[in-house]
Amino acid sequence: MLATSQERLLRLALRCYPERWRARHGDEAAELATLLVKDGVPVRSLTWNYCKGAARERLLRPWRGHLRAGFAAVAAAALSAICLVEPVPLSSAGATSVVRAPITNRSEAAAELRAVFKAHHFDIAVEQLPVSPSLVGSILGTRDLVPGAGRGDDVGMVSGTCAGGAAGCTQGLLLPAHFSGHMVVSVGRAARPGEKYAQSADVFRPGELLADSGLLGQPVGAALAVLDRSHVAVLWQTSGQRSCSSVAPNDNYQVTGGVALSGKAICLLAARSETRFGGDAK
Repeated sequence: MLATSQERLLRLALRCYPERWRARHGDEAAELATLLVKDGVPVRSLTWNYCKGAARERLLRPWRGHLRAGFAAVAAAALSAICLVEPVPLSSAGATSVVRAPITNRSEAAAELRAVFKAHHFDIAVEQLPVSPSLVGSILGTRDLVPGAGRGDDVGMVSGTCAGGAAGCTQGLLLPAHFSGHMVVSVGRAARPGEKYAQSADVFRPGELLADSGLLGQPVGAALAVLDRSHVAVLWQTSGQRSCSSVAPNDNYQVTGGVALSGKAICLLAARSETRFGGDAK
């Protein structure tokens, strides 16, 4: 059960929607909110998304073509301040008001999602992108096909494990039954030989190329001695570089992370032995 303060925030956000919208979709939105909070979505983030949606309903739809989407984002804060708090049940909706689109088979992830979207007549396309091994069969992200429509705000992400066992991948979606957006969902697939990855996880993460190599934290020279026998092209990036380079740093540096560019090429992060720095790798 949600804490009282959490309920108050979500009720406020839902109260911001027009009365007609609440009469038709309020129960579904409330149940979706409850499920997302249970799945670990921060209440404040969820509340902000609902406030932005309310701004669009009140301001953009009656004047489509005359107001910019950015105005709705600014107006959302004002709406959240002036909305009156009324009881909006957060757990009274029926189970069928939220559509669940889980991934249960990584090799069939795209087909599973398409089947759910088709069954519910959702205008949601699924694209497959080549990814590093641990991201295969996971949802990489979503995007709206209609700029400024913002219907993707209604979609919840279901967290799960990645291929290889690491945490932090998205293994399903939660959508309100009334979802009317036009969206694309990106799903990771195994890359073909030599194909560049569209997205990559940290190369030392479980399931990735160097997961069990023991090279993390090792001097650059020691890492090179191992990698020279692996038939993998190795690039390097240090704290003073913005991109990867074929020039390896000296042994004053140690390996601190890295990403795979393809099945045959990686870019390793290195920092001076007394300093560590964070990269953009996942």
